Amino acid sequence: MQPFNKLVNSFVFATLLLAVFLTSITKANDECDFDWKPSDGLPGLNDRVLSVTTWDPDGAGPEPELLIVGGDFTIAGDKAANYIAAWDGNVWQPLGTGMNDSVRELTVYNGDLVAAGEFTTSGGKTTNYIALWDGNNWQQMASGMEAGFGGGSVESLMVYNGDLIAGGNFIEAGGLLANHIARWDGSVWHPFGGGMDDRVYGLTVYNGDLIAGGYFTVAGGVDANRIARWDGSTWQSLGGGMDRGVMDFQVYGGELIACGSFQTAGGVSTTFVARWNGTNWLAMDDGVDGFFYGFVIYEGELYAGGSLDGSSPLSYHLARWDGSSWQAVSEMDRGIYALVVYNGELIAGGHFITDGEMYFLHIARWDGANWYSLGSGINTEVDALTVYDGKLIASGRFRRAGEVGANYIACWNGNNWYPLGIGMNSHVYSLTVYNGDLIAGGNFTKAGGLVANHIARWDGSNWHALGSGLNNAILSMVVHDGKLCAPAGKGVTCWDGNSWQFLSNISSYYGLNALAVYKGELIAGGNFNDFNDIARWDGTSWNHLGSGLKGNVEALTVYNGMLIAGGYFTEAGGVPARCVASWDGSTWQPLGSGMDAAEFFYPNVRALIAYGGKLIAGGNFTVAGGVDANCIARWDGSTWQPLGTGLSYYVSDFTVYNGELIAGGTFESAGKGSAYWARWGVPQVYIGDLDHDCDVDALDLERFTWQWLQDNCENTGFCYEADMDYSRSVDFLDFSKLAKGWLIK
Repeated sequence: MQPFNKLVNSFVFATLLLAVFLTSITKANDECDFDWKPSDGLPGLNDRVLSVTTWDPDGAGPEPELLIVGGDFTIAGDKAANYIAAWDGNVWQPLGTGMNDSVRELTVYNGDLVAAGEFTTSGGKTTNYIALWDGNNWQQMASGMEAGFGGGSVESLMVYNGDLIAGGNFIEAGGLLANHIARWDGSVWHPFGGGMDDRVYGLTVYNGDLIAGGYFTVAGGVDANRIARWDGSTWQSLGGGMDRGVMDFQVYGGELIACGSFQTAGGVSTTFVARWNGTNWLAMDDGVDGFFYGFVIYEGELYAGGSLDGSSPLSYHLARWDGSSWQAVSEMDRGIYALVVYNGELIAGGHFITDGEMYFLHIARWDGANWYSLGSGINTEVDALTVYDGKLIASGRFRRAGEVGANYIACWNGNNWYPLGIGMNSHVYSLTVYNGDLIAGGNFTKAGGLVANHIARWDGSNWHALGSGLNNAILSMVVHDGKLCAPAGKGVTCWDGNSWQFLSNISSYYGLNALAVYKGELIAGGNFNDFNDIARWDGTSWNHLGSGLKGNVEALTVYNGMLIAGGYFTEAGGVPARCVASWDGSTWQPLGSGMDAAEFFYPNVRALIAYGGKLIAGGNFTVAGGVDANCIARWDGSTWQPLGTGLSYYVSDFTVYNGELIAGGTFESAGKGSAYWARWGVPQVYIGDLDHDCDVDALDLERFTWQWLQDNCENTGFCYEADMDYSRSVDFLDFSKLAKGWLIK
């Protein structure tokens, strides 16, 4: 559009809107109460699972049976859940305020749930390593336990002859000398058979006797190498015992199965797993190359989970005993520590996050053929965001979004996630829109099953290659002068709709991270010395921006007529500038005192965007302008301010969708549990409220008109909040939405 025509149309827009707004109050409201809004939670937990069990709160009543999970985590799904949580088959729930440290064992006793571990408080009460959940509150079990040498813990629980038996690393129970094992009768603790001389890690019942395993060598004054049998009155050794620790048990096929760190059992070479037939210890095949931590019987067969050595065919961490040998079940990348059967499916908990195909976050369910997440969120980090065809697009390293498989890219319609075809074969790091198509760049070589080297376009139905693609991973893209531009080798190349045209090398080595358009010129930032990490293309050659920056540029945007650079740098234009700086066309300036972080060795800014008249910065930092701000902050032109409680880890990208700021990254919580993507906004979004003051008024007209007059709006590929129909331009259709928003308001 010619400048004259744009000016005429702008005058028409302004006249029409002013006529409407003359009847309204034009004084701005106080800024609305912004906050983080609910989005997806984790499809699992944010840290290790160490124990699992099932519990029905009302027994034979109408409430469903629950899966109870304990471990090192503090988030379950979209809920804060300190070390313990419940899954009802659909959603995660905390159990009160949880514990102050790890939950390592769970069981049910007299209809109540009992949790044990390394914690000393439960629901704010002092409980000392063991507590009872009555369905509403955590209850003390007398005074709990007194820590043993090297720290206290309760490691194992078992119901035996109507009493609850607890084993672990403690010397007292309920104030009485107990030596690593004690008995709870429902009211008080009692010593049990004189106890052991070292820790107890496993308990079970076999042929009517209580079996204990651990690191002890004496039980009740009797020599018992790491395993002992209580016959109702005394402790006895079991077939000579083991040479090293015993961790867990399972009764299967009339035999007692034991696992641990032992190499021999009863003098027989067994290598970490053995079976007791009532008379002798027997090997189970050749054992395993690693540790089993737990067993379960699923569909009549014995399954074992553990941390198995990568040289073993059982390095998948889950194995099945076929009666004569161990068989690998399915690949997991890290250890499985706990197993149980729930709703007819095998539940595995541990340290794993993926089986090589899907991501699960420390817990997964197995139906006999496939693994599934427990939860519906995106299952790992989001690296890029944009809006296409009125929908939010997210990409990154994930393989699942909501309830669907989504290979590295997915679409959110405001209610549900959908895949874009079959997606890519590797990570997608960058997104933009060009000529009405969605463009994805990353580390992939296929899109929709077709060869598409590192860059591809989605036309709304199918993926297509852009020529022969590019030879390097694409971290950033921008539309400039009607062309799609991306890093290529040591420079930048642009796609004109038919072919790639290489501009020129910027650097003597690879190092381009970010692209933007400023005052009609292409800007490139990264880690290259040739132009001190940032350069501009004047149509013929690359040029310096002043004396550049000292460090690494990772993000670029335009805000209030200035180019903003973010990254890990300490100087801009020769003056101190910590991680963020502005360029006005002639001079670099710091933005306050910039960013810092005690938790991160290299604080940086990875993402920038203008939102609600403020500059938003995200990355790895905990301080912005001297103020606490966890990984995200806003700049109002003079000072930095936090956005609520911030995020739990770094931000990779931003966009604006339905009037809300959308953040993507590796964080697992944003305010109330949102994982990997989060929404920041007001309680109610009004169409046309561009300055986010919960009103649609003349101030919004001013912002709209200013944005509509910007020549570079379409070229930047982002038109701020004024582009209400996501068309990549600000025009009469957006004006119509603004007027409609005022009438509704």
